[in-house]
Amino acid sequence: MINLRSTTGVSSALSDWLDLVRGLAAIEVVLFHSYQLLFQEQLPAESYGPVIVYAYSALWSISAHGPSAVIVFFVLSGYLVGGPALVRARAGKLNSFDYLSARAARLYVVLIPALVLSLFFFASARHSSGWQVFVDTHQHFDEGIKLFTASYGPTTALCNTLFLQTISCSMFAGNMALWSLSNEFWYYLLIFAVLSVRKSSLWGLLIAVIFFLFVFAEHSDKLGHHSGLKFFFYFVIWSFGTAIYAVSAPILLWSALFILGVAGTAVVAHAGLLAPWAAKDLIIGLVTAGVIVGIEFAKADLPLLLRFGKETAKWSFSLYAIHYPMLVFLNVISDNPHDFTIEAIGLDLTFVVPCLLLAVAFYFLFERHTDVVRIWIKHMWMKHIAVQRSSELLPDNLKLSAGGGSQESTRS
Repeated sequence: MINLRSTTGVSSALSDWLDLVRGLAAIEVVLFHSYQLLFQEQLPAESYGPVIVYAYSALWSISAHGPSAVIVFFVLSGYLVGGPALVRARAGKLNSFDYLSARAARLYVVLIPALVLSLFFFASARHSSGWQVFVDTHQHFDEGIKLFTASYGPTTALCNTLFLQTISCSMFAGNMALWSLSNEFWYYLLIFAVLSVRKSSLWGLLIAVIFFLFVFAEHSDKLGHHSGLKFFFYFVIWSFGTAIYAVSAPILLWSALFILGVAGTAVVAHAGLLAPWAAKDLIIGLVTAGVIVGIEFAKADLPLLLRFGKETAKWSFSLYAIHYPMLVFLNVISDNPHDFTIEAIGLDLTFVVPCLLLAVAFYFLFERHTDVVRIWIKHMWMKHIAVQRSSELLPDNLKLSAGGGSQESTRS
């Protein structure tokens, strides 16, 4: 009735749906950040007239789900990475080098150029004439202090290059969107360590170090955003995807579990035992997991009208990594602050266009080469191992050769 999946793989129908959702989630985050930076998450007062109020209400309702899209992104990541890792671990086929090199290539091939681009846009924005106006009108943002005090010296650059600007690193070049992507880096490591801990105590040590960093981030969070707690909490949500991939169960049982999970979360939150943000994110994660299971059960193909949308998944990772500093730069060089007008709506949508175009360029320049980089890393590693083994065997061969030579001399 309930068992673990024995083989990896996703049906083509479900794969198309997941690609569509991944692309739309990234675009939603861009829309959210564009509106957030341009209009400071505000709506016009009634004095602006019904047309403006309605237009901005519609725009905000479309673009207000960026944080929710991040949670959807986490569940999909757990499903596509954590789930197959769990299945392979059960079958004894989870190879540390293959897994970690694939994850490193996936992240670093995109994120290192993204960090460089972030630095360029951030430095350009800070040296623009509109920077101070932008700072003055955005000081109330939750993450504003981190954005406006971000340094870009060599120490910060090295820290963020190694650790993907997360946990103990300060914000680098104002690219707050990379915080969510960097979460995945730690979740990749954590899930592999959890699955491999039975093989070596070193993996247990790595788990302890990661959890220590979570605690350290929480302790160091002076703004009260619970950064460290969110790292762990989002890992739990990320693991929803892992569970629904690896576990096979009847659809009725899954449905009951999801309904109980959502209802239980709502009750606990209503009783004041769970923070509102945590309850909301938990429910979004459960609903996302339920939808994935439902699509897999229904085996429904992606409608023809939506087929083009799944192509956005190709550059969704790049879009996520590079859009924020570009939006900051575009807002700084434009005329701040912006009034609630029809022209400003056009400006908001216009800001999204260069982000999309640059993401496509990033995909062709960097992201699509991740498999090539992974193969190159594997080739270099195998070459290193071959050289090491040869050097270990060389003394024995010399000894045998020397022994043979002396015997031949005796016979002579």
